[in-house]
Amino acid sequence: MPVLPLLLNILWIVFGGLWMAAGWVLAAVLMAITIVGLPWARAAFNIAAYTLLPFGQRAVRRESVTG
Repeated sequence: MPVLPLLLNILWIVFGGLWMAAGWVLAAVLMAITIVGLPWARAAFNIAAYTLLPFGQRAVRRESVTG
């Protein structure tokens, strides 16, 4: 990981990113308890990962990845 995104991710975690990601993980666990919430639980875990380390990641279209 380049230096600037690493520095920005560290600042993000220190100033609230950790709490935000923990909130998404908690929401995902609560959604995973019910069968109906399982698809949203997976999405919430993905959002938690993006929330924890947002800098240096890139969102791409599904078609470009899977074909």
